[in-house]
Amino acid sequence: MISEIKNNETKICKKCGRELPLSKYSKIYGKAWSVTCKDCIIDTRTKKYYENGLTLYNTDKSMRTKRNYKTIHKSGILTKAVSGIAHIAKDERFVRLLDYKDTWISNYGRSIVKDGDRYKLLRGSCSHDDEELYYTLDKNVYFKTKKEWGHRRKEVKASDLVIQTFIVNYDMLNNTCIWHENNDVKDNYYKHLYPVTELQYGALKQIYDENGAVTETQIMDIINSVEYKPDNWNPWHFRRTYEGIGYLGADDVDYNSDEFNRWKNMIQRCYNKKVHVYKPYYKDKSVCEEWRNFANFRIWYREHIIPDEKLDLDKDLLVPNNNVYSPETCAFMTHYLNTVFEGRGVKRTIEKKEDGFKVQMDILSKKMDVGTFDTKEEAYKGFSRYKEKYIKELAESCKGKVQDCVYNAMLNWKVEIAD
Repeated sequence: MISEIKNNETKICKKCGRELPLSKYSKIYGKAWSVTCKDCIIDTRTKKYYENGLTLYNTDKSMRTKRNYKTIHKSGILTKAVSGIAHIAKDERFVRLLDYKDTWISNYGRSIVKDGDRYKLLRGSCSHDDEELYYTLDKNVYFKTKKEWGHRRKEVKASDLVIQTFIVNYDMLNNTCIWHENNDVKDNYYKHLYPVTELQYGALKQIYDENGAVTETQIMDIINSVEYKPDNWNPWHFRRTYEGIGYLGADDVDYNSDEFNRWKNMIQRCYNKKVHVYKPYYKDKSVCEEWRNFANFRIWYREHIIPDEKLDLDKDLLVPNNNVYSPETCAFMTHYLNTVFEGRGVKRTIEKKEDGFKVQMDILSKKMDVGTFDTKEEAYKGFSRYKEKYIKELAESCKGKVQDCVYNAMLNWKVEIAD
């Protein structure tokens, strides 16, 4: 019989049968060596942890992917009356793409660009590789060497733009494929597109090849089936652990990173009741479905952040009266710019003087004399005109230093006259 311990230096693990140095074992209460090596103990715990996660995933409906569509704000819609381009269906809507120069995409996959004062419908081209429709667009990107925003020509798949604009994509990190209803890649109607993983796409293709059709129920069952999740998928990463809303969506999270801290703070601002005690103005704010997944927010963050710049995540400029943090409503900008567009960021003072009502504007302790007016009503109007003029001048000074969508929103900003 082979001794379990040889020369008091090795030991055979009862689980895996390997003969290993004692350093691979733990001492129980500092006395006897365990009979199972550390590797097997870790593997057992990991397996148990994963199995518990699967049990949770199968019972917690909040962890499942749903079929949801995005709410489109009217400010981003290009109407037929403005473009002069006829719609192909009653429900067709052209929505502005924030990351592309003067470009709109419709829920049918058609694209319009503005060329000078004219709007024109893009033809696009079909790829020989996948037979999908592609557009060549000018993407607004930050050039690190020039330290300014500019444009780069890029081929973009129409179906990708439709999903990005109209469909809630719960797992952008892993959903690298698109399933078209009836496997018709020429059909880019938003209700016929599904963001899926490679494994899910393969499973759907197999069903289609065998039956000639795939039902909505079959699609959603495969999307939510553990069998077709990516190899690195872990159910615990999709548990709503942050304020009962947010989840990680990835296994490579740097908890000390700026991207994670910004995401966590955003979730807390909107959903933590303790925060609402001293910041009650966040009570009616929310985070969109996509950004509740940290991995989704991280993708957007890395594409839009300017390295080595101190920037705020602003939600008040691109969409008037906005209460939702989302890729369609947010942009990075300096703290000063962010303050200008916060409802509580700009202070207005009206002081009664002998010669009329003196008005001042205060932004981060920077005081500006607006003027003196005969009546209070004129003072309110004068303040609004002054602020609009100030914002337009600020926009011109920021051109190239901010995204196009931020610059355009500043130029078009309207100040409400409030007493």
